[in-house]
Amino acid sequence: MVNDGFEVLKRAWLHVRRNRYLWPVAFVMALAGGGAQGFSLWAQSPIPRGLTSANPTHKIGAMICDIAHGNVALEAMFIIAGVLMGIAVLATGAFAQAAAIDAVSDIENERPSGLKNALRRAREYFPQIFALTLGYLLVLAAFAAPLSLFWRFTGKKGFVFPCFGALILCVGFIVVLILAGIMFELTARYLVLEGKSMRESVRLAVALFKDYSRDMLVAWLYAMAITFMGAITMVILITVLATPLSWVFTVADRHHNVIFVALSASSFAIAWAIASATAGVFSITASSLWTLVFIDMLRK
Repeated sequence: MVNDGFEVLKRAWLHVRRNRYLWPVAFVMALAGGGAQGFSLWAQSPIPRGLTSANPTHKIGAMICDIAHGNVALEAMFIIAGVLMGIAVLATGAFAQAAAIDAVSDIENERPSGLKNALRRAREYFPQIFALTLGYLLVLAAFAAPLSLFWRFTGKKGFVFPCFGALILCVGFIVVLILAGIMFELTARYLVLEGKSMRESVRLAVALFKDYSRDMLVAWLYAMAITFMGAITMVILITVLATPLSWVFTVADRHHNVIFVALSASSFAIAWAIASATAGVFSITASSLWTLVFIDMLRK
């Protein structure tokens, strides 16, 4: 094996810990997602599921549904607004990912670095990273669709055939998920660090994976371990936040007092901020790990 995965992980963590200008980027990555293994609080709310009916965003969503119910024009408008908001979140995550890649590369190569320089480079390569993100999601959707359709049309027809077929499709999808994730990370770094075109970046990423497939799979496992640790931390954090949030949401829901409603909204925002700061540590460390692995591979 060319790389010691644990040593690369330690380097990635030291870069994140010592360079505080990476922290705002990590915060954004945690909120919007960034990379194939990015944790997105947009999709994974820090609010316990048992409290979703009482939290402010759920109430706003319910109000919107009530207002738009039966009105085709309003329903279409809200759907379009939701799609645009989703695209904006993806774009923000792609921008943060580009900034993180460039910043960690500067740190590793001992070049002048800083948030301003990272954001400038992120603006330059944002369109390519955003297009890559959309392509990655389309690939996953294309392979997830057969699994969903298979289960939909065969799930009630016996036991052995549906389960056996679903198992094969699930294993296939996991393989695609791993390979697509690795290709995403390598291609993104060819785009940002080497300035290659999209087609050339994909070609070089495939070649690099063929040459160092074992190292890439080990890097993927380390990145997954970081993501898993982040998930465990989020569970602990959610457990700690559950009691005070439950009290605030319940009081605001029962009394409809302006002060309690404001307190509920503030508590919700603070909970998201704490969750983002916590998850951001793991998101930026996983991204840094991939950047260091990529740099080490090119040095060989």
